[in-house]
Amino acid sequence: MTALRVAFASGVRHAGSYLDELRRDPRVEIVGVAEEADAPAWMHADGRRAAADAGVPWLEDIRSASDPDRVDLTVVCSEPTRHARLAADAMSAGVHVLVDKPVATTLADVDALLDLDRFTPGTVSVVNRTHAAALRRTRAWIDAGHLGLPRHVDAEFLASGAFFARSVERPELVVDPALSGGGEILNFLGYCADAVLHLTGLEVESVYAMSGALFAAGHAEHGVEDTAVVSLGLSNGVTATLTVGRIPFAPGLGPTSSSVRVLGSHGHATADDDQPAVLRFGAEGLAAHPIGGGGGVAPVRAWLTHVVDRLIAGAAPDYGLAEARASLAVIDAAYRSIAAGDAVRPG
Repeated sequence: MTALRVAFASGVRHAGSYLDELRRDPRVEIVGVAEEADAPAWMHADGRRAAADAGVPWLEDIRSASDPDRVDLTVVCSEPTRHARLAADAMSAGVHVLVDKPVATTLADVDALLDLDRFTPGTVSVVNRTHAAALRRTRAWIDAGHLGLPRHVDAEFLASGAFFARSVERPELVVDPALSGGGEILNFLGYCADAVLHLTGLEVESVYAMSGALFAAGHAEHGVEDTAVVSLGLSNGVTATLTVGRIPFAPGLGPTSSSVRVLGSHGHATADDDQPAVLRFGAEGLAAHPIGGGGGVAPVRAWLTHVVDRLIAGAAPDYGLAEARASLAVIDAAYRSIAAGDAVRPG
């Protein structure tokens, strides 16, 4: 394969940023963006706008977005509650599939995708942040023995409410459970769970979570959380604390901040997606410019490049349904823990 032909099944959520990144890659040909015929008018309008902004075709029939004669990779960028169904449709057509996070809103849906994957020829991968440079560097230090054995991991992912209108296409995509499937646990916790699993390679044995709508009126009105703290018990006695939320101002250089701290038996490491950075002092004040791009963009850019690299080489990306299922199991357990008021085992 010399060029990767890519189409988008729905352009409702994150399609604009993924289109921008993929069309910069000379190995990628964007076939177009499509939407289901019976989707609401606003979804068609948003998809058409994403296509027009990227200068790519609008496809009138969503089946064209997974036609193996025209498309090699279908990217699912609907609202989360349609992710699994649109992914299943594209998988059944026989193309490679890349699903926006979360891969599904229930474990039953991701398990159905895993069953279907056994009988379909294409690969399935899921958007994630495990290719963030700081996270990869930390894993390399662990593998080299610089920290000894990891004993505890703190992972944090926070979004700034100040950037909400710029980073979220429509508020209801985040706060309305009919579209989002949940609150910020479902939206963000997977990033932190991925980081812990990537760094330790251990099984999660217990999950205890607390959450609330502490800052955002829209979240409170829809009965979903804007912040959460989740404690994990992993195999070998290792522990982890995950903090996620949409708060008024996150402690980062852009719309989001992501950081990880590893306490090892013989060392301690911290990683921040916005660091290293160059600090510039001028008449307008202090400005920070992350090297390699901001923490909100660089990890996704690295992941999409990896997907293109692997598919052109005829190989599967390194984060697929199994990895996404492990992360979603932590999310599912966090919600069950909140309901039970106690620690639970992941399903």
